Amino acid sequence: MIKFFRHIRQNLIMENKTTKYFKYAIGEIILVVIGILIALQLNIQKEVANEKKITQELLSGIQADLKLEVERIDYLKNYYSEITNGIQRVILHKQGKEEYSNNELGKYFMHAFEFRKFSKINTNYQTLYNSGLLQKIENQELPGKIITYYSRLFLEWSLEIYQLKAGDFDFNKTALFDPLDKIQTNIDYNSIPDFRLDIRTNFQTDFTTFIEQSETLNFLLDLLNQSVLIFGNLNTYKESNLALSQQIDNYLSQ
Repeated sequence: MIKFFRHIRQNLIMENKTTKYFKYAIGEIILVVIGILIALQLNIQKEVANEKKITQELLSGIQADLKLEVERIDYLKNYYSEITNGIQRVILHKQGKEEYSNNELGKYFMHAFEFRKFSKINTNYQTLYNSGLLQKIENQELPGKIITYYSRLFLEWSLEIYQLKAGDFDFNKTALFDPLDKIQTNIDYNSIPDFRLDIRTNFQTDFTTFIEQSETLNFLLDLLNQSVLIFGNLNTYKESNLALSQQIDNYLSQ
């Protein structure tokens, strides 16, 4: 093709057809420019298609992360509902409205100290955000909703506050509490090889007397309020999680 165009130019020069030569040269330049523009356009389309594919893969990854988070949220809902119910039973026992054995009261009380944490799985989100592809999503609402979800930390904070509140209770200042009762809070102790301490089946602390102390009761009420707050935050997180997952699914289905 190049030899063909060169042959035409040489013939025009040899025939001294200067005007036609310049017209031809201009035409050839235009064709070259058009070819370059077409090549650039094809390259741009290829890059856009590649970016869209990567974006879809990362959004699918976020969906998978959200599903795992829901499983964790459901676990925490069951866990903290047990804590909440246990604390309420201790208080109801103290009020004389319900009656529980000393061993039951001990389990309810000690279980309140076995807090759990939650953190979002955000590897796919961080990759999408840092790549700049999040801002290129055609749906103008979706990027903002994704950023909002991953920016919210009120559940994490409420769990950390619970941990701090639970950690503030000073067992060393409560003479009525038997320190060895602490080893009964985690059944995994039973699996430790050569664990030589005698793990008793019953608590030695008199919890009916123990919870009569105002500092103990105030502590339990404080944890109860915090666990109720956590339970509400878990429900809110689950709702926003499922809503975001559905919005991503709608976008990927388009």
